Amino acid sequence: MRGKQIVILLASVLILGSLQTEVATESDNKTSDFVATKEWQVIAEGQAIPKGLHVRINLQTGLKEAKLLDEGERGTALQSQPDDQRDQDQNLEDNEPLALDYKPDIIEESLRRVKEQKKSYAELRKAYKEFQKNFRTDGELIVQLIDQYRNFSKTPLQSEMRSKLDCLDNLEYLLHQIDNALMFIDNGGLDDVLLPIVVNDTNTSLRVSAMRVLGSLASNNPKAQIKVFEKNFGSHLAQILTSSGNAGEISAALHAFGALLRKFPLAQQRVLSTSGTQALIKVLQSAEVELRSKAKVVTLISDLVLEKRSVLEASKDAPEAASTMAQYVLLEFEPWLQSQGYCSAVDSVVTKDFLHLLEQPEVVEQFATALETTEDLCIASWSQSSGLRHALLTIRNRYTNSKDEYRLEVSQLLAKLCERLFNKPKHTEL
Repeated sequence: MRGKQIVILLASVLILGSLQTEVATESDNKTSDFVATKEWQVIAEGQAIPKGLHVRINLQTGLKEAKLLDEGERGTALQSQPDDQRDQDQNLEDNEPLALDYKPDIIEESLRRVKEQKKSYAELRKAYKEFQKNFRTDGELIVQLIDQYRNFSKTPLQSEMRSKLDCLDNLEYLLHQIDNALMFIDNGGLDDVLLPIVVNDTNTSLRVSAMRVLGSLASNNPKAQIKVFEKNFGSHLAQILTSSGNAGEISAALHAFGALLRKFPLAQQRVLSTSGTQALIKVLQSAEVELRSKAKVVTLISDLVLEKRSVLEASKDAPEAASTMAQYVLLEFEPWLQSQGYCSAVDSVVTKDFLHLLEQPEVVEQFATALETTEDLCIASWSQSSGLRHALLTIRNRYTNSKDEYRLEVSQLLAKLCERLFNKPKHTEL
């Protein structure tokens, strides 16, 4: 019995000794340094690790692991873990306290950035205040430009010329917008700026700029068209088209003339029935006017003819448009064209200048479209014109053999036009 007690006592001593050894071992591990390798190793609870290691939490075991950085990872804070694991690890690591030796650098960097941001913000506030001082709405700019032009001397001084032209250029840009154009008119812009230049100024550059402003103001703006019409600009523009030999002035006048007349039957009736149609034909007949300006003339004529036809055709199915239709019914633009020599003028331009037309396919297309649109007015004379036939066929044949796609399209247009003009079946008497 006593022997058994001795055996039990010895066993208890051995067990206690073993437990003390394990506790001592764990305590040693906690205090021992972590030796990193290129393989992932578990970091014991409370064990310190050196800086610059790649640290992660193993999601399978829940233990924190570390290893040496690979060569490609040195100098960067990014960790080459799978995307899904990286996101989860990042969330866990964000909640962990930083080591003390990292904190001073981070705090210093943060303070530096804050100071820079404050400086930038102060600069932005200063710039914004300067912007507010100089900011002007479109309406304020327009009024300012009108006042500026009023303050120029009545006689054109060379020193003021650049400022005048800059003022008009700014107005041309601003007055494309309908509201801006109406504000310009309401503040006396037509009377104080544009009308004196177009009617009385002798400087060609100023007249060109003023007519560009006028065209910008009236384009697709019915209220502005009415005001321009009431100031009798139509007659003044027709006079410039009749008398000027300057290419830029004629081009600007045509732009303003078209902006006034398009979709405005009353203006067409009053202007074209007097000097307007004659002015357009005069441009076509002038040997000094370039082909591009003549192309603008036939394009405007073609547009006005098509406009009347489309309105009359649409009014058949729209009784509410009766008043508009009545205005176009009274408009006898086609007879005015015939009486002023439109058919012979177009024939002469194409016949005499077809060699120049060969190198300008876009101008050829404009003339071909106009010939097609006004064919009914001039078929009797055009179909008998050998010169017109030769010119159109020559251009068509030249473009047919071209490798340029655009010229090929124009050649097809010319082929259809020649077919209608010169290949109509002749009636034979029984």
